[in-house]
Amino acid sequence: MFPFFRIVVSSFWQHKVKTALLLAALLVELAYESFMPLSFKFIIDFAIVPRKYSLLLFILILLVSGALASVIIGIFRDRMFTRLGARIVSDYYKQLFKKLQSLPADFYHRVNGGDIVSRFNNDLLSIDAFIMLIPYAILSVMGLLFNVAILFFLQWQLALIAVIGLPLCLIGPKWFGPKAFEDSYRLKEEQAELTTVVQENVSAQPVIKAFGLQPLFIRRFDDRMVRYAKLAGQSSFSSFLIDRTTNMGTMLLNLATICAGALLAYFEILSIGSLLAFSSILISLSYLVAAVTWLAPQLIQAASGMQRVREIIEERPSLEDSEQALDMPLFHRAIEFKDVRFSYTPEQRSLNGINLTIPKGAYAAFVGASGSGKSTIINLLMRFYDPSEGSVRYDDTDIRDIKLQSLRSQIGIVFQESFLFRASIRENIRLGKPEASDEEVVQAARSAEIHDFIMGLPDGYDTDVGERGGRLSGGQRQRVAIARAIIRDPAILILDEATSALDPATESAINATLQRLTADRTVISVTHRLASAEHADCIYVLHQGEIAEQGSHQQLLQLPAGRYKQSWQKQTGFDISEDGYHVEVSAERLKLFPIFSEMEDSFLREISSFFATESYAKDRTIIHEGDPGDKFYVIVRGKVEVLKSDEQGNEARVAVLSDGDFFGEVALLRNVPRTASIRTLTPVVFVTLQREFFQDLLKKAPHLAAVMEDRSK
Repeated sequence: MFPFFRIVVSSFWQHKVKTALLLAALLVELAYESFMPLSFKFIIDFAIVPRKYSLLLFILILLVSGALASVIIGIFRDRMFTRLGARIVSDYYKQLFKKLQSLPADFYHRVNGGDIVSRFNNDLLSIDAFIMLIPYAILSVMGLLFNVAILFFLQWQLALIAVIGLPLCLIGPKWFGPKAFEDSYRLKEEQAELTTVVQENVSAQPVIKAFGLQPLFIRRFDDRMVRYAKLAGQSSFSSFLIDRTTNMGTMLLNLATICAGALLAYFEILSIGSLLAFSSILISLSYLVAAVTWLAPQLIQAASGMQRVREIIEERPSLEDSEQALDMPLFHRAIEFKDVRFSYTPEQRSLNGINLTIPKGAYAAFVGASGSGKSTIINLLMRFYDPSEGSVRYDDTDIRDIKLQSLRSQIGIVFQESFLFRASIRENIRLGKPEASDEEVVQAARSAEIHDFIMGLPDGYDTDVGERGGRLSGGQRQRVAIARAIIRDPAILILDEATSALDPATESAINATLQRLTADRTVISVTHRLASAEHADCIYVLHQGEIAEQGSHQQLLQLPAGRYKQSWQKQTGFDISEDGYHVEVSAERLKLFPIFSEMEDSFLREISSFFATESYAKDRTIIHEGDPGDKFYVIVRGKVEVLKSDEQGNEARVAVLSDGDFFGEVALLRNVPRTASIRTLTPVVFVTLQREFFQDLLKKAPHLAAVMEDRSK
């Protein structure tokens, strides 16, 4: 608990004057509450017993005056404390949010996004709740100590029975309840909006870092926290008013019994013992003990929440600008990888001795299978990570000697699933260049060929794209992302699987747009679709973290048994309709599949007519392990993952398949259960062949049936 108390005390210490005033107000309240039981001694010993009526009236007037002063000072304290407490908690929010902007990509790979958001939703709220209870905690603990001390001086003989005044305690909830509910509801709405902003920010870290948007979003978050602090203070003050008026009712009840009892005792209607019974301090002690008991769980939750918050705030970034880091001049010569090695984990090396040079104005494409190191190239170019060995250099300057913001200000990037914020189309495009004018936004949209679509919307550029851009199609979202990258007029444009998540027709249209836009820029493209790399000046074929081949499209096709040539053959041979809903597969392409390799061309042409086209959205399970096998699948466009279950029923990925890969060929020969599940990672287009059609064709060629049966054994 000590670190928690130290942090809270230091937070209040930053506001010394207000904290001192709050403590003074608490002491006034505590003094009055402690004076209440002591007043019996003065009333009885110095006024009633000696029969000094004027002194009695003076003491009673003093009590009433003290009560009024305590109420007024208490309301002043509540108002001041709600504002100060809300400001302190807002500072915690801002400190945590600002820290998140500075943490590198590896942190977001290590820490689950939901866990980060939970530290806002749960941990900071538990701290907030306890901080607002601090005055009552102080009053309860100190009051308990003071009242225990008073018991040494007072002897109680009667128990106080006074329930007729309890309805006074219900006036506060009656008067202020609706207002407190309304304020609380508005605050919860703001908290929900805040959670959305944080979740969106965490998910969009690649975009924010790539475009250097950290200062912009910190300013926006600060503005939001001003509004949150105002609502939080107002809601807490309304809640305190309910508690304050309830306490006033209790105070009036006690005051009435003391005054009435004193007068009755003076006129010998009520005994001295009865008067003491009316003001039994034991009841007060019972309330204080209950209050302290109730506060203990709140303290524990707040302390554990503070510990989780501090874990992030004290996280040391693995990537920071070095002291000698300088602003990067305008890129003018080349990007170089010099003997670059990199590993995400000690067990597996992602890049192994990469050496390459990308001249200014060149179009470089990186291709290869999943896990070959393509995305790692992008991560190092953007300095999301630093090489384990070797160096990445821009114009002969090591990337580690360039300020991050300076580097990323010259780069535009389009991701496979570019993140759109819940804002207007105009604001999403402008994020690429926050100071851009409306005219520049329109020009960028024209360049991305989405201006006409935007103008056809009822609200035009002010149209809200929805959460994560959900109100736009995949192609429309990608064109907005392209406009966002183009508006900053980057010297270097990076395309990270920029079209692989789109349907064939949309992919073709966007590829044409990108080809036009990249004519006068340095372009670095990462893709597993070779058609997107066909026009590159140099294609780098990655395999297990190394450059297996490099050269132009035509040069690579000339390599005998080259990886690029094999992949090109695997991905070609499909005739896709303009709308992407119908695919025809050639006999030459079928011959590349082992199961069809020994068949005659005439027979393969007949088989090709029986292939059907099937399309699936992202995150669809198309085959479950154990399902009956009835067809053969060929991936025309997209990616799928192959999953197998262990003994406990947990699924694990065993492979990723993409364009040109196939599965289920055994299903053409016999009805056997599927040995794995298949789930789409992107929108996928298949061509499939049903077993019953294939078997009917084999009946016309019994010699092929015998050959295939022998091959399958």
